[in-house]
Amino acid sequence: RVSRHLRLLDEAGLVTKFRDGHWIYYRLSLSAPVAEPAALVDEERVGEEWADKKLVDEILAQIDDGDRQVVRDCAALDRVKRNRERQVFERRAPGMAGMAERPSTDDLAEAIDECLGERRPDHVLDIGCGSGTLLRLLGRRSNRVVGIDRSHRMRLLARSRLHQAGLANCTVRKGDLAQLPFADGSFDLAILDEVLNDSDDLLAGLTEARRVLRPAGQLWIVDRVRPVARQLPDNQAGARLIDNPLTALLSELGYRVAHRIWFPGRVMEFALFAAEPDYLQKRTGLQQRTGTYD
Repeated sequence: RVSRHLRLLDEAGLVTKFRDGHWIYYRLSLSAPVAEPAALVDEERVGEEWADKKLVDEILAQIDDGDRQVVRDCAALDRVKRNRERQVFERRAPGMAGMAERPSTDDLAEAIDECLGERRPDHVLDIGCGSGTLLRLLGRRSNRVVGIDRSHRMRLLARSRLHQAGLANCTVRKGDLAQLPFADGSFDLAILDEVLNDSDDLLAGLTEARRVLRPAGQLWIVDRVRPVARQLPDNQAGARLIDNPLTALLSELGYRVAHRIWFPGRVMEFALFAAEPDYLQKRTGLQQRTGTYD
């Protein structure tokens, strides 16, 4: 019966669904991310979505939070989420090893606030979301946030933590930087979350991230970035991103670095670079590496 009811809700447009491996996830339509450029939004459909939201709100308002069955269902859902999170840690999912080396949540939150200022992005993409730390921070500062990751277990962990945080405006999908599963110009902010150092082609990775950004969209890099090049043994190569070459690559793509924030640590290496479109460069028509002109 559950499958039948979900199908009816889907046919009525009240929920959206997506597949992740052998699982199918359902979400209320009003909290699902829009992956189409603003120019392609159907005004009639937007009106229908508002009608759907009103209907859903009216139905949910009639549910008694103290109902014994509702309480039991919520408790069972919490147990499922906690069990999934525990299994991820027990099996050491890819990406777990570096979690302890990341900046603290407070440091990340402070850096995000510095970069955003008074702005509240509409659509945000976190590429390489891992356990969902940035998703939780951005979910409170943005309207809709999408995280993607290659690791199935890390996606489970991120979903569990987002659910516990009550962030219905966040969703997690399967994907990676090589081929982002979104239309051109879908997001106001894209974050490369510890993925560039694993990329075989830095320029290709940055170009793919730029593809899904709107014209005024910002591109952030959260990764190990050295302020200057330094000689290290091969077995301690660490980050291969260096400030000046990375800044030059961003410039070739038409961006300038507005914020450089290095986080506290034994070595000044983990950083957040916030880049925005360089309108001055576009007006002067500087030539790109590809040989084309803006």
